[in-house]
Amino acid sequence: MPDISAPDLTLTIAESQAPNRWYLEQEKLRFFFPKFSLVALNGTITGAVGTIDTQYGNTYDMRIDLKNYPFERPTVRAKDWTIPSGTPHYFGNGSICIMRADQWRRIYTVALVVAKTAIWLGKYELWKLERRWPGLGQSH
Repeated sequence: MPDISAPDLTLTIAESQAPNRWYLEQEKLRFFFPKFSLVALNGTITGAVGTIDTQYGNTYDMRIDLKNYPFERPTVRAKDWTIPSGTPHYFGNGSICIMRADQWRRIYTVALVVAKTAIWLGKYELWKLERRWPGLGQSH
């Protein structure tokens, strides 16, 4: 699968290696997803939390875990609600599949992860109504 083309939600290679990467990440979140913010533990950024409103008028609290970020794909989980087992593109560890691990690139941002999460939630809502996951899908 080709890389994701979303220039507003990615960084240049130089930006992805810059010492102010977290500032750039926060600015993209603030501009595109103001309901999300980075969270830190003991001065180290460990994740992002926020809400996503869907086309059906529902609001979902989500948490993005940034373990080994940006070298590994973040893990996205529901925050304070439960995704039913049997939901497509949902892992047994409680995380959702927004992309395969081999598709992750260091130039991708937390804002891109939020965008992919919003797409997943839109498909999830259609699945709840029709019991059909829209789109082609990929194997995990």
